[in-house]
Amino acid sequence: MTEDELEKYRRAGKLLSEVREEVRKLVKPGVALLDLAETAEELIRQKGAKPAFPCNVSLNQIAAHYSPPAGDTTVIKEGDIVKVDLGAHVDGYIADTAFTVATGEKKEIVGAVEKALEEAIKVVRPGINVSEIGKAVEDAAKASGFKPIRNLSGHSLGRWTLHSGLTIPNFDEKTDQKIKAGDVLAIEPFLTDGAGLVEDQPQVYIYRYMRDRPVRLRMAKKLLLDIKRIYGSLPFAERWLTKNMSKLRMELSLRELIGAGAIYPYHVLKERAGVVAQAEHTVIVTEEGCEVTTR
Repeated sequence: MTEDELEKYRRAGKLLSEVREEVRKLVKPGVALLDLAETAEELIRQKGAKPAFPCNVSLNQIAAHYSPPAGDTTVIKEGDIVKVDLGAHVDGYIADTAFTVATGEKKEIVGAVEKALEEAIKVVRPGINVSEIGKAVEDAAKASGFKPIRNLSGHSLGRWTLHSGLTIPNFDEKTDQKIKAGDVLAIEPFLTDGAGLVEDQPQVYIYRYMRDRPVRLRMAKKLLLDIKRIYGSLPFAERWLTKNMSKLRMELSLRELIGAGAIYPYHVLKERAGVVAQAEHTVIVTEEGCEVTTR
């Protein structure tokens, strides 16, 4: 990795950590999820970067991929477990971080997931199997009385690529994947007091361009061109599109693009039986261990 690339990763991480702490202060009962997401995304832009993906604000059993759609009236209630997942990029170099706030009594799970993240970061060094990171998460989770979610994981990051090849498990999963110096990783434990598994829900609010495909509707063709030009390979929000076209036209176009395999839909993910907490940092693997860019 060149010094210029390293500096862009560091810059993205620093500004995103600042955004995270500003947004953390806003998470309280009565606040609308839509206001929280749009505030976070605007703060990223104000600091000179761009969102690497739509801000996720997920409540209670919802684990991931809930980015409030346009017109969403959901507000945080007393007792909610609120997960906020943020991404920013500088010239395609990505930082990814997340935190959880418990607005009621269930604060133990927040401390547990933060502890699991720190234990996972401690074991990162060149040459280790990614399963060692998963084992650190799983051991910390069990010591705190919670379970890791087995079908959610962290991932490696590349330029313009949110998932660039490596999967970072949250349990001791046997794998032949090893990390090396220069790898950039998003380590993100998800803990639960439920079943330890998430399931797809019908709702989709986040998408990603996959490939050019022939489609019938003229408006779908134009939308695909716009998505490719503006967002490239990075995920985008449904609500980002409604600023330029009606909701009906957008829904018809997205449906056709999904059916054609031109875009990928990220279904909302829900834990089978319990609440979920998430914590996440981005790290750059070094010869001595790792550098956390999102502290």
